[in-house]
Amino acid sequence: MRAWRHGWQGRMGSMHPLRVLFLCIVLDLAWCQIKILSPSNLVRQFSNGGIIYGSTATFGAPFYGERVMGRLLYGESLLGHDHCTDADYVLKDSESAKDAHQVGSDEKVKLIDVVVVRRGKCSFAQKVRIAQTKHAHAVIMVDKRSSKKTPEDIQHEVIGDDGVGSMVKIPSVLITSDEGEKVLESMKLGPVLVELAWDIPRAEVVLVDFWMSSGSEESLQFLEQFKDAAETLAYRLQFVPHYHVFSLPPGSSYGHLCADASTAKHCAPDPDGPGPITGQMVVNEDLRQLCLWHISAEKSPLQDPAVKGATYSKTFWEYVVRRRGDCPLTGDDPKYRFGDECSFRLMSKLGVNLDDLAKCIKDNADLYLDAEVENVAWSPQALRLNGWRYNGPLDREAVLKAICSGFREKPQECTSLLDGHWGQLAKLIPGGAHGVSFGTLFWSVGMLLIFLAIAFYVYKSYVTTSVRKVLREEVMLEVQSQMADYSVLEDGQSSRGNQGPLSF
Repeated sequence: MRAWRHGWQGRMGSMHPLRVLFLCIVLDLAWCQIKILSPSNLVRQFSNGGIIYGSTATFGAPFYGERVMGRLLYGESLLGHDHCTDADYVLKDSESAKDAHQVGSDEKVKLIDVVVVRRGKCSFAQKVRIAQTKHAHAVIMVDKRSSKKTPEDIQHEVIGDDGVGSMVKIPSVLITSDEGEKVLESMKLGPVLVELAWDIPRAEVVLVDFWMSSGSEESLQFLEQFKDAAETLAYRLQFVPHYHVFSLPPGSSYGHLCADASTAKHCAPDPDGPGPITGQMVVNEDLRQLCLWHISAEKSPLQDPAVKGATYSKTFWEYVVRRRGDCPLTGDDPKYRFGDECSFRLMSKLGVNLDDLAKCIKDNADLYLDAEVENVAWSPQALRLNGWRYNGPLDREAVLKAICSGFREKPQECTSLLDGHWGQLAKLIPGGAHGVSFGTLFWSVGMLLIFLAIAFYVYKSYVTTSVRKVLREEVMLEVQSQMADYSVLEDGQSSRGNQGPLSF
């Protein structure tokens, strides 16, 4: 418990006081990643009831919002490769998911295969990928034998991707050497059952902090994919954009990355190297998007004004998605490429009040950009849900599942989105984020049916007319053909009549 609190306090310490207050009011905090279920003598070796805290890898897909049970499997290294190759170890008792474990008096649950490996000699991602080929459903990695890291230290360790993480589809977690040794020793004596849970704090409104760069194609691609979910959840989702802005020493030779080269206070990565786009242009775009968010985000019109709830900006989402196509990072014409001119033109098309935007930029440039410099995440592109670090692929389905697990009560919009229905469909459901009345829905469906009936009648009339026309033309052609044959026959008979009787 102490380890978890330490990690949480560290995350809270870097947040704005008002955001901390918001979280403390609305969240029901949950903790636990690995819980030992049996044997009981192993559970007793942990003072917190058999709970082990660890660091989740930034690749793979954790079971957000779910609790799954599994049996630990381990294979000794046969070739000294420390679980880095497929031939290095064998899992004799694999596919335990076919077995069932008794829970309580009646219920039985399926067990998944949780493979335990040791750290060392190759990357984390490589070890997990190998375990995945052996049909592992999750991986627990035990830190090196020589490691003296505590659970607090492990939780702050970032387990990154080495390039093969995109091939990994299962979750994995790193635990301390001391705790891992206890588990491995117990596995020598008999089976060890665990419960895995990647819970995030729960709330009525899910707070989503997303760190990105306006010059990052990956960030823009995710926003494009997630737009329908954001529109469907709308005021149930408090989306807060953050941007990767940093400072450099004054007078730095990399001044072209900064909004002001002399001070180098606000700088951003150059997205195209020697190309025409500069870090300075990215900082300016980051600021425009921050101001666009602040001037356009609104509270739900259906909410009591006295209630402090989430805000949502349809204009912001329209802009960031449209900007990728209308003002791309590449292109020959500067007027239709990433930059001030193209950005303002697109905003004007979307109905943004450019005077309000200019005022926001003038009055708040230093305030907003200073906040971005100070409020850094563990990575230039990062996602935090209800103040909890998200570990997993930046994939629409994985992120949406994690977000929906963060609601105290899962809304119906989540059900429709996770079931694969288009997000726009949820807007027609009475009581949804943009819910309409049953009367409006009834008349909409009625008008649609009337339109289809009229369209069918017009189509039927068109087909009937066309068929009749074709038949008339075919009949006329047949008559003309018969008349031509008759005319030839008549001419032949007439010619023979003029020749007189035949002589032999």
